[in-house]
Amino acid sequence: MTLASDLPKNLKIVVAEFPKSGGSWLSSMLAHSLGIAVRDIYVNNDFKAFDISKHPWYEGSSSYVLTESCVIKSHEMPDSKLHNFEAHFIHMIRDGRDVIVSKYFYEKDFCVKNKIIKEFKYTLEEYIEKTSREWAEYISAWEGHNVITCSYENLLRDTVDELKEVFSRLNISVTDDALKAAVDANTKEKFRKSLDKAFKHNTFVRKGIAGDWKNHFNEKQKAIFKLHAGELLIKLGYETDMNW
Repeated sequence: MTLASDLPKNLKIVVAEFPKSGGSWLSSMLAHSLGIAVRDIYVNNDFKAFDISKHPWYEGSSSYVLTESCVIKSHEMPDSKLHNFEAHFIHMIRDGRDVIVSKYFYEKDFCVKNKIIKEFKYTLEEYIEKTSREWAEYISAWEGHNVITCSYENLLRDTVDELKEVFSRLNISVTDDALKAAVDANTKEKFRKSLDKAFKHNTFVRKGIAGDWKNHFNEKQKAIFKLHAGELLIKLGYETDMNW
């Protein structure tokens, strides 16, 4: 097992997730634990969506391209042309119902107010119809690939133990002190505050809980999700049957 203090020079770890599955949180903690940079697969030196120089992952950097060693957050499918380098892959999974709620408010509120997107026209019902299909497609696409799976819910439940498990599967040994420091540096409150410079309307980080969907889905909306992604929810172990 490789010690974190003796990492290879060209170490890249990709955290692949369907958007709003906790990938930013995991990427930040992994990078902090290892003492390497954290990057976004979609950011380069021509990035224009917002002032990336104020984002905590890039603040003080002279270049925004991937560094020699880094942890990279990606929303790409497997075998994407953007993954054109040697890397370890982690697939971050979260209950699709919570993903939808988080993504809905993120786009409707955060993205519109910060002018990342011009407008948001979907009702929650329309959004569930659209996004449940997309979520199921993304999760299913990664099945059968040689990736490490990390559950957002497990990360919430016991962050240090889940990080230990991820590093064990990466065959990297990280001290408990380094893990605890990474967790402490990336709490929900600290992560939100770190984004204040980059975004005038900072609602990027919502509730760090499991089951928020129960506060938003009505029976009709549940039925829509079940139609498109209910079986996958059972397969992943979030439910045992369709009676939820």
